[in-house]
Amino acid sequence: MKLSSNQLERIADRILRVLKLSGYVELDASIDERVDERVVDAILNVLEDDSRTEDRLSREAERLVDQQKDVVSKSDRPREELVQEVKARLAKSKRVMLDEGPERADLIAEKMLKALWRVEALEFFGEDRKIQNCLAHAIYRFRMEDDRIVDAIERLVSRKVQEEAYSPKWCQMYDRYFAEARLRMEQKREDVVPVSGVPVEA
Repeated sequence: MKLSSNQLERIADRILRVLKLSGYVELDASIDERVDERVVDAILNVLEDDSRTEDRLSREAERLVDQQKDVVSKSDRPREELVQEVKARLAKSKRVMLDEGPERADLIAEKMLKALWRVEALEFFGEDRKIQNCLAHAIYRFRMEDDRIVDAIERLVSRKVQEEAYSPKWCQMYDRYFAEARLRMEQKREDVVPVSGVPVEA
């Protein structure tokens, strides 16, 4: 999934807010008044590095497919499909995770936690695995291609729940509403295009 710089910045800001309200960390502005910025920068650097890794794999896959033009021209499959297949094989050989599931979020969270340990004025009050789990949940929760969905669910949760935004209870409700929204979107997709491929008239 390709995310813009602005999307990555919004995700980093959301992760910071979740982390601050988790009770696992404290940002000490008396040591460094710009500690919030430094934490967002550390989070953002990890997210951008992950994005660049995927971009490099995409470019390498495209280059490899383009080098095999005679094979591509004889294939009945679209070029983009071949590029995705080559990209998946490259990722596997380089042990890079491309799916958008919890495993990738956990891998990113592990790198993020290591980066956060280097930030002065950031004190940790939880076990590493708990902090990493908190980060992974936030990454999985907010790392989406369509910000409108995240924004809509945030507004819904904030209206319905009398909790501070991004607090643990607020995040639990966000996850619940998001799961319901995802289920509805999948059902709607299935209703619109059945297995036969012929759209159903309403």
